[in-house]
Amino acid sequence: MALSWVSDIASWIRNINYWSSMDSIAWKNLPDIALIEVYGYLGDGDRANMALTCKNWCRIFETPRLWRSRSFEIGGYKASQIGQIAVKFSEKYGSFIRYLTLSCSHPSSHTCKIIQKTMEDFFHNIESARIYDFELERLELERFWKYDNVREKLVDSFVKFFRNQSHLRTFDMSSAQCPLTMGCKILEAVREASGESVDDLCLEDFFHSRLAVFQVKRFRGIIAGFTNLRFLSINYNCISEAIIEILTTSASGKLRNFSIKVYRSDPHFHRIPTSVWRRLKQSCPSLEVDIWFESIGNSTEILPILVPDIPLRDIHLWTGYDDDAEWNLHATLMHIGNNFKHCLANVSMELDNNHEIIDEAILNLINKCKKLKDLTINAFVSVDAIKQICELQEENKIKLRHFNMTACGLSEVEWTDLCEIRDRYEPMFKARDLKFFIKSDLLIDAQ
Repeated sequence: MALSWVSDIASWIRNINYWSSMDSIAWKNLPDIALIEVYGYLGDGDRANMALTCKNWCRIFETPRLWRSRSFEIGGYKASQIGQIAVKFSEKYGSFIRYLTLSCSHPSSHTCKIIQKTMEDFFHNIESARIYDFELERLELERFWKYDNVREKLVDSFVKFFRNQSHLRTFDMSSAQCPLTMGCKILEAVREASGESVDDLCLEDFFHSRLAVFQVKRFRGIIAGFTNLRFLSINYNCISEAIIEILTTSASGKLRNFSIKVYRSDPHFHRIPTSVWRRLKQSCPSLEVDIWFESIGNSTEILPILVPDIPLRDIHLWTGYDDDAEWNLHATLMHIGNNFKHCLANVSMELDNNHEIIDEAILNLINKCKKLKDLTINAFVSVDAIKQICELQEENKIKLRHFNMTACGLSEVEWTDLCEIRDRYEPMFKARDLKFFIKSDLLIDAQ
């Protein structure tokens, strides 16, 4: 409840000079609901100071509602000290937590044992908590955790904890980079306890790279056990024709957003027929798909993945950098514009296209995709093509709301021309409240 008077009281509490007038006001008799709102505006240190004021305020300090949502950063050069703080908090207030975010700060061979012991103790203390949302960032088991016994103890702590959590709605362990067996153990524990309640499952980079997870029968069984999914984020090496068929049944009528990352080091040469995507869309009419290509630019790798029946809403394409590569980006962009014109809303491209001209393909995509609202381009694009985009917007032939253009490789003369074009259309952008940003990668505009 964002009430201005609550914010005022919170600011007064931080001001030590204000307490001189405490005796003249019946602060100790403030209603509980008002005190709880005030506490909600304060950090932990100010909350502790406020609790020292009187017995009533100390009593409110123990209110479970104040400790429902917690975030801890574990690790770093103060790994031991930070870990002790998290564990002490969990001893007293851990059972109150409902929304938990943990992040691993710079794990290393030195701090991993400390992080493992911290998490073991922390999870033990909050076993009785009813967690709804769980998020763990930057675990990166493949990259930093070199000792198998430490990793195994950590995973065992996860498994034991998740087996006691039967009300999870959000599970996010992106960038965990788990080995196959360990990752499956964790997911099985989540599925067994919360398979019917989890509606947001984020598994982006959950497994370490180079694994063909989609071929593993055990993983297919795990996915089948999540029967309430509305949001799913996953790598392409974890999906297949069989996985999509499973989702068609298990997430029927529920799945709304399907986010897929295609990474160069992950297996991505297997194909999913367009008919399989069509059946998934029929089963989940509200489904929208987002696809992120990372360090992949060759059309022979991209086009077989982008089959026409994918309900593609958002696409990000980053080619990576290779001066000798022949990406054939013209074919890729023409394919996107021609096949997803009825559903595509957001496009982001970082293209190393110094070997080919893509102006025609970009203009084709913009003209055909009538639902396109957000366009970000970092590529070699001619000044004339950028001018045509501005003209189309001025004439209401396209409906972009956000356009972020970084033109690469311009000469000084071309940059001067581009600045004139930008200045020419700037009043129109402002009048229509459009977020149009036009710049170069090499030259800095004095404005």
